[in-house]
Amino acid sequence: MEEQNQNPNANDATNPPENAPVQPSGVPDAGAAMTPPAPTVTPSPYAAPPAQSYAVQPAQPYAVPPVYAAPATQTNAWAIVSLISSILGWLGLFGLGGIVGVVTGLIARNQIKENPATQTGDGLALSGIILGAVNIIFSCVIAMCIFAVFAGVFSAPFWGRSR
Repeated sequence: MEEQNQNPNANDATNPPENAPVQPSGVPDAGAAMTPPAPTVTPSPYAAPPAQSYAVQPAQPYAVPPVYAAPATQTNAWAIVSLISSILGWLGLFGLGGIVGVVTGLIARNQIKENPATQTGDGLALSGIILGAVNIIFSCVIAMCIFAVFAGVFSAPFWGRSR
């Protein structure tokens, strides 16, 4: 028992016994069997692939496929505002309704492109933009014609004639 107390690391694998030969690092032990490395074999591209075994999975007769709920979609409010204001632009709010329709339609299309899974109404927004743009162009042409008439650029055939 006293011998074990004198050398506490006698059974430790990192400390060899005192009578064991010490080899410098990187030099193989002379008593160890020398085995050559295994040769590397490259497969031929013309060789058949190795046979594979496919395990058959047992069928699950009562398995229920998972049910996935689609995200709730809603029509973008700006798209609705765009279409309504563009229609009102044709019914009496000339120019102003078209400007509101184009601006809100562009906002709606950007929001719909950011969240295509939850928002719809791209067609409404596009319709509002087109109707609004045509309304703005039509309103500008009418305003220029009215200004030209009052400026005297051209006149109606019955104005200014006296009989």
